Amino acid sequence: MPSAQPPPILASSSEPSYSPIAASASTNVDERHDRSSSTPTNSSRQGGASERDKPRLTEQEKKNNHIASEQKRRAAIREGFDRLTELVPGLEGQGRSESIVLKKTVDFIRQQIQERQSLVEEIERRGGRVDDDMRP
Repeated sequence: MPSAQPPPILASSSEPSYSPIAASASTNVDERHDRSSSTPTNSSRQGGASERDKPRLTEQEKKNNHIASEQKRRAAIREGFDRLTELVPGLEGQGRSESIVLKKTVDFIRQQIQERQSLVEEIERRGGRVDDDMRP
């Protein structure tokens, strides 16, 4: 009885020409299994998608992604400090020292809380009522 040969796999110019099925005519299933890794790969854990479908990033691509993420994080921090300099009195037009911005912001918030407390006390002294959710 003649042995059935698998059909040849044609590779396009963008795909590698490796085919585990057409490795050799004398290779049986057990030998091919012995040569495979016993560690499950992402593709075997995710329903059999080929690893060739999603190529791994090179070290340079990883480095570039990390740099871009870090630049984005720093830009978000910078925008936050810029917004604080717009909102907190006394910070307009100054050079942006982050420690000064934070200190003046804390001082401003404490002043606002104290002013709110004073207003609540004044309202109550005059006989008004202030809801608990409006209290500092």
